[in-house]
Amino acid sequence: MLPRAPPYHIVVSRHHRHRLFPLLSPRRCPFSGASGSGPDPTDLWIAKLVSTVFHLSPSPAIAADRIAPIRHLLSPSVAFAALRRHADPLSALAFFELSCSAFGIAHSAAAFRFVICSLCQSGFHDDALKVFDQMANEGHCIEETFLEFLAVSCIEAGKLDPAVGLLGRASEFGCRYQSYTLNKLLSLLVGRNLVNDAVLFLRQHLHSQFLTPDTCSFNIIMKGLCRLGDIDAAFNFFDQMRSFGCSPDMVTHNTLIDGLCRAKQLDRAEELLQRIQSDGSSLPNVVTYTSVISGYCKMGKMEEAFGVFSEMTGVGIRPSRVTYNVLIDGYGKVGDMLSAVSVYERMLACGCLPDVVTFTSLIDGYCRSGGLDDAMKLWNEMCQRELKPNAYTYAVAINSFCRMNRLNEARKLLKELKGRSDVMPHAFIYNPVIDGLCKCGRVDEANVVVLEMEERRCKPDKFTYTILIIGHCMKGRMAEAIALFQKMVSSGCIPDSITVSSLVSCLLKAGMPNEVNKIMLTASERYIGLDKPCQEIPSSLGTSMDTSVAM
Repeated sequence: MLPRAPPYHIVVSRHHRHRLFPLLSPRRCPFSGASGSGPDPTDLWIAKLVSTVFHLSPSPAIAADRIAPIRHLLSPSVAFAALRRHADPLSALAFFELSCSAFGIAHSAAAFRFVICSLCQSGFHDDALKVFDQMANEGHCIEETFLEFLAVSCIEAGKLDPAVGLLGRASEFGCRYQSYTLNKLLSLLVGRNLVNDAVLFLRQHLHSQFLTPDTCSFNIIMKGLCRLGDIDAAFNFFDQMRSFGCSPDMVTHNTLIDGLCRAKQLDRAEELLQRIQSDGSSLPNVVTYTSVISGYCKMGKMEEAFGVFSEMTGVGIRPSRVTYNVLIDGYGKVGDMLSAVSVYERMLACGCLPDVVTFTSLIDGYCRSGGLDDAMKLWNEMCQRELKPNAYTYAVAINSFCRMNRLNEARKLLKELKGRSDVMPHAFIYNPVIDGLCKCGRVDEANVVVLEMEERRCKPDKFTYTILIIGHCMKGRMAEAIALFQKMVSSGCIPDSITVSSLVSCLLKAGMPNEVNKIMLTASERYIGLDKPCQEIPSSLGTSMDTSVAM
């Protein structure tokens, strides 16, 4: 019989009791339960003793010496009960390893699962995978649900290579993964722009009996391929779907139609739209039509875009805010503000509230048409609706003010932007103001704008530096121009041929051939492509510094 009292007494002071309590509380884990009946009360008592000694010991080696007198009481069930008392997964791992190495405990599958689960929940996936390999090597049964848990946990933690490896080992353990696990991996790969890896993995396992794709699996791959512009490869997967018992759904067709529209293959998009309408495989919805409308708008074919819009409303599909925004932006880009405003008014009449994208598109359209004052009226209307301008709204208005040489109003907007902590500043917002000031000879003011820009942690880009370099050169400040060039290079911003040729041209005019050689040497070291000889300073950098709105 076992003694009724512990072999030796451990006194826990009141000072340490509150520190031990959380350590002695079982850690929750979806795979922490043991098979069979509940643990023996004696095992629980021994487990509590062992875990307490382990926690109070300064090192595993000392813990092993202290536990040695009762090693004959240790068993796999006692070790598992002791493991469950470790709130810290690394502490559990240390005890797990110690009980194996020092006391020769052959841990149960439940103990392995508990440790692996605890490590995964705390983000220690590398350690968890090592324990899993040990579990597999010792011949423990690997259940489907547990293998799936480990794979999904790795996927969610961004451990893609281990996740792919685990999925590939399904046949080794006779496990069959649910489509959910496969789709989670594919989604993460596509979301991280690893589309080719996702495609390769799916192709490798398409015929596997342990990993069955569903319609969602194909949709994810097709979306990634369409994003890359590889429409033919997307349609190749589309053609294979049915042979795997997967039927295309509305998401499938919307993905392909959107991909075709983005690739400017509007004829194929219209053909696919008509096909799904005629065969009834899935009914087009507002997303389907909006993709086609957007494709025509991007090509400037507004008559065709509005024709699709009319077809959509004709069959009873209500346009969304995105649909209206796409049309308004398209009309604004081609300078047809009457039609843009007409769509806006129709939008309001249908009870569809505009958002910041709606107003930004209208403002951009008026700015492109020279109606800056009309644009600012919309700006005020937007503010009255308690809609805050975003970075692109500011960029559109500021760029337009600068083109009209209304620099003070542009600077006023920059000052307003300075108070907007919710708007991330971008160099393309500041560059038109800096360019306008430099062209007017107000280089010192341009420098102030750059300082304001840097105060908001907005790094100057190559256009910012080029503008400033040319501005200083035009004022005869060659030393400052050279210093700006060196700052540009040292900051990791690589000058292009316009930057170098402009600076070199000014230095040659100023009779500074030695400085030209230094600039050219720096340029060659940085692998800057000078595809044409040095020439006169460009009269305008407008083409290179286009700040058109990106919706």
